[in-house]
Parts: sequence; C-alpha cells; structure tokens
Amino acid sequence: MSSNTTSGAEGDGRTLHLRPTTTVPSGAPVRHFDELPETAKQFVAEYDDRTTVTVTPELATEFADEPVVVFSEYLRVELA
Repeated sequence: MSSNTTSGAEGDGRTLHLRPTTTVPSGAPVRHFDELPETAKQFVAEYDDRTTVTVTPELATEFADEPVVVFSEYLRVELA
C-alpha cells in the first residue's frame, strides 16, 4: 500500500473516494492531473479503480476542497 494511504487503524479516519462524473457542479474547483502535487498524482494514478481508501492527513489536505480532477476522464473527489 502506498505511503499516502493507511489502514483504518493508523489513519485519522479520513477517506477519499474517486468516482467518474460527466458534469462539473457550478463553482466546483477543477484541477488538471499534471497540476497536482506528486503525492496527489500518485493517489489518483494508483486508485483509478474508484475505491474508497483511508488516507494520511497530508493527502486529505490536498483534496480538502473536493475538486473535480481531469485525468483520462473527469473524477469527482469526495473526502469523508
């Protein structure tokens, strides 16, 4: 498992979920994959299977505004 993800017992309880979307809500931040910090790029590339994972506090901060990421398609980031 990547160093940007943790088991449920080790994390702060924050999870990220990527899901495909065909629309971008008005006012939602949009980020292009190549503009993301390296840790965020690694997360998106590794978890392109749309799973929900527990993440480190640092990675949760990178996605705190729950952006839509333009990768091979639009991906909605959901932080819980």
